[in-house]
Amino acid sequence: MKLLIIYFITVLFFNYLLKKYKILNSYSGSIHQKFANDSTTLSGGIYIFIPFILWFFFEFSLIFIFCASLFFILGLLSDLNYLNEPKLRLFIQFIILAFFVFSLKIEVLPTRINFIDNNFQNTFLSYLFTVFCLLILINGSNFIDGLNGLLLGYFILILFFLFKLEILSLIDLNFVNLNHFIFLLIFILILNYFNLLFLGDNGSYLLSFIIGYLLIVIYNNSVFVSPYFIILLLWYPCFENLFSIIRKNIYKNDPLKADNYHLHHYLYKFLKNKFNLSKLFANNLTSIIINLFNFIIFYAGSEYKNLTHVQLLLIILSILFYFSAYFLLKSNLKNKFD
Repeated sequence: MKLLIIYFITVLFFNYLLKKYKILNSYSGSIHQKFANDSTTLSGGIYIFIPFILWFFFEFSLIFIFCASLFFILGLLSDLNYLNEPKLRLFIQFIILAFFVFSLKIEVLPTRINFIDNNFQNTFLSYLFTVFCLLILINGSNFIDGLNGLLLGYFILILFFLFKLEILSLIDLNFVNLNHFIFLLIFILILNYFNLLFLGDNGSYLLSFIIGYLLIVIYNNSVFVSPYFIILLLWYPCFENLFSIIRKNIYKNDPLKADNYHLHHYLYKFLKNKFNLSKLFANNLTSIIINLFNFIIFYAGSEYKNLTHVQLLLIILSILFYFSAYFLLKSNLKNKFD
């Protein structure tokens, strides 16, 4: 614990230096622009990457550590505005994931959906399906990282329920280091809520890759938990990505280009205008409301963790609630400003 406290102090000091010299302090193309000050840094991924490597270097394969490092570097280059082309970033993500999945022979089968399982019995296709799943998660996570605490809080919720159900034992990790890592995420979440730092692409890419891999391991090794409970835990960022692609294609917009027409953007604008809230308070309240909804869904899923039909029902209900909230908020804002 003393080591953890020392690291917290180091984070605060390093973040002060980044602010002072205005390094990693721009966040283009995001709602963050609306309430960030000039000194807010995109440094969250740095504070996750360093202890993760130090604590878990010998816990994971070198290929996993190497690919996690590549995702962190890719995100960092994006945040430093050296890699601004979305299509190029997506292509690089695909190459990293293909190398990772094919090297470690990672699959997310069976899915218990006959059509998918029958058509992906070919090993090559099943690996591509895994790459696709991780690609959707990573980019969906980046989409929801538009508000303070939304992505970090979401992943902390996932880890909380994995602890609650005692299924993290399926992953051969040092539990002391894992506890320290979760405390670190909570500390960064607090700094994020106070607008002292953002995760940035470096943080969202890295963290979603780590969580995605851990959940695949659990998915493939858990006998007493329905695989659809794992899918339920990831429903929000994955559905946000898929819905965003469909929405942008309908309106003939570039599906890879960021915009401010996601559910959390509409909810943020509604709360801010309806209750005349400050930008930062409306921002934090929005992420808390969304994660509170996910907490309720996850809790219900955890109570029936081995019942696939319950997990499917919760996934469907979550998607229907998303659609209802999305179009109600969109209509409300449109009527208000028309």
